[in-house]
Amino acid sequence: MTREVIGAVLAGGRGRRIGGDKPSLEVAGQTLVRHAVDALRLAGLDIALVLRPGQPVPLTSHTVAVIRDEVEDTGPLGGLHALLRWLPVEWALVAPCDQPFLAPELLRGLLTEPRDDVEVIVGRPGDLLEPLPGLYRRTCLRAVEEALARPGRERSLGELLSSLRVQAVPKEALRRWDAELLSYVNVNTPADLARARAIVASAGAEHRASEQFVGQRR
Repeated sequence: MTREVIGAVLAGGRGRRIGGDKPSLEVAGQTLVRHAVDALRLAGLDIALVLRPGQPVPLTSHTVAVIRDEVEDTGPLGGLHALLRWLPVEWALVAPCDQPFLAPELLRGLLTEPRDDVEVIVGRPGDLLEPLPGLYRRTCLRAVEEALARPGRERSLGELLSSLRVQAVPKEALRRWDAELLSYVNVNTPADLARARAIVASAGAEHRASEQFVGQRR
């Protein structure tokens, strides 16, 4: 892998709030991890998959590099730590495995942002920064290691961002690439999963109604 940016999916969480094995849950007939991998591939990137030790490799239909967490049970921060320690290029475009509507256009948009003087590029779809998806520079590793040394409640990507040079892409720019900002819909609980599936069902109903209307006009 010689490109300046590698795509990475953080898929090593235990999924306790949703009953386990989150990467293999399905939305729209496809696993969550496959949604993430496909979005990054469509953005033109090679893929690394970050898993916890001993976790079976989810089927994705793509060849991926597999990286294992070195500090277990530390959430996305631990996954980012393992990724940055392994990373053979300058940047990683990091996505979680729980955003089933992640838009390749949004990922490509993040890749077009200037990166010279920053360490992280993330979106601000609302009042707060969203750490994922985001571009993380290899030089973030030291700050990640320092964050892992803090008490458990402070081991978050949100806290990490406060110690780094961050470029925030505002909502207006994000909407150019993802009009409804569905990329930021997360699936962490059974209720979230039901919501995601309802979005798919609603979109399918609207599509069928549109096709019927066009057919009537013909």
